[in-house]
Amino acid sequence: MNSYAKVFDSLNFPPSIKRCAEGKIAPPLATFKAPADWYGFPPALIPIWSEGSRPTYIGIWKHWFIEREPSFVKMYVGAERATIEIARTAEQLFSFVVMMSISERDGVESDLVAFAKEVDIPNLEQIDAVSRVSGDEAHGLIMIDQFKNETPFESVSAIADYSGGFPTGDFDNSNSWWMKACSFEFSPEVLAAWPSSLSKPAWIADFGKEKLELFNDYLSVNNFDKAWLTLNSTGWTIRDARIAISDLGAKAKDCRFNLLVDAWLSVADESAGGY
Repeated sequence: MNSYAKVFDSLNFPPSIKRCAEGKIAPPLATFKAPADWYGFPPALIPIWSEGSRPTYIGIWKHWFIEREPSFVKMYVGAERATIEIARTAEQLFSFVVMMSISERDGVESDLVAFAKEVDIPNLEQIDAVSRVSGDEAHGLIMIDQFKNETPFESVSAIADYSGGFPTGDFDNSNSWWMKACSFEFSPEVLAAWPSSLSKPAWIADFGKEKLELFNDYLSVNNFDKAWLTLNSTGWTIRDARIAISDLGAKAKDCRFNLLVDAWLSVADESAGGY
């Protein structure tokens, strides 16, 4: 996954994120692997670590051609690649990993101290103390300094407390957030609660049209945002997704996006089947 180096360089994140993704900063969890392995993921995910026993990814989640801030997510490959927002800043991501390590090992070990120093997390004692109260439970993270502002969706106590751009499932909200989201971001509970009076976006609704056909419909009229969201929703073979992202890159003519295209194509082996 070193092919993602130029993508990390093009994004406004601390260099420590890239160094973690390249494996130059050792993670404090034996199950974390960097560069990440390929289990099949949509292009919106920029992987930092993978875990192989029950495959999951931790990485940057970035939507292109859409006004949404990138954030950090955990994707559960075995659960139809369900994706949850775990952090909105690099500091939160590293604190999240620190908390996972403390909870898994029941304390602070030397490799965790080294990791915290590398990624500039100074409050190990505070995180350790919180772990004794709440373990690594997501809502407990708000007791840590890094999570008190810009709290990620998984850690807020109430939807009203959330200020980010990840889909909330609040259909009373008037900002039409569902038009800026892909299917991996919708939980089964949100889909089940979808109001009958509200039409689902075509890339989420199952109405019989193949994803590549729908994607091409959007691309033909330069609806890059909807084409992108279609590409990052369920129902793709890797073969078709490779064709689609190449066509989107050629038509959008965005230099930074083409770095992502090149990176994803370099790892998107058809052996994964699809997503």
